[in-house]
Amino acid sequence: MESLDNLYVQYYNLIEIIQENTDNGFATDLLQYGITKEYYEKVAKATGLLQNFYDKYLTNDDIRSAVCERLNDNSTENVKFCMLVDVLRCYDGLGHPTSFTTPEGIAFMVLLSKVFGFGEVASYEQLEAINSATLSLIDIIPYISEFSDELGQKYSLYMSAIFETESSDIDRPYRRLLYNLCKKIAEVDGKISLSEEEWLNEIALLNDDDPDNDIDISGI
Repeated sequence: MESLDNLYVQYYNLIEIIQENTDNGFATDLLQYGITKEYYEKVAKATGLLQNFYDKYLTNDDIRSAVCERLNDNSTENVKFCMLVDVLRCYDGLGHPTSFTTPEGIAFMVLLSKVFGFGEVASYEQLEAINSATLSLIDIIPYISEFSDELGQKYSLYMSAIFETESSDIDRPYRRLLYNLCKKIAEVDGKISLSEEEWLNEIALLNDDDPDNDIDISGI
């Protein structure tokens, strides 16, 4: 994927710019967009669990090597990018916006802040004054989208396909965490639509005839 090199250069430059703007004093109130404390706490927990899973299981050499081989690229950001591709594909599958001025998009903002390690949102009350660096994380999403386009098969989980052949023991817990996050986002309006249910089933069952790869969604 020759275009990945250019994509990474732009991405690293953007991250550097965002980090440099951490302390410019500008702040925005995101509570005005209807985010409830109950919803925030649900997505904060769900994104935290996904981030912990990434730190514990997705940063090892075996996973990194498998992803790099699949991409024919050795960037240190490959695994992180692929996980975020799966999250973005979940938004596409649910049909929900990623804009930080929506309750759904707030979940993505919280996850990005955890994954990249700056601009982290530590509490619901902090949403009342979000700094510009945290808001600028939204500029990363087009790069994730472009990366997703490079990988093809937009409505499928990229990392899950790798886990099935390289590390099947972590595929189900990975999809369970994505299912958990998706369900919290889908429930933001108090109900789950048919299209949202179809995407949740895609995560849980992979829409195939193999029951052995289905995930247990009890308790979610």
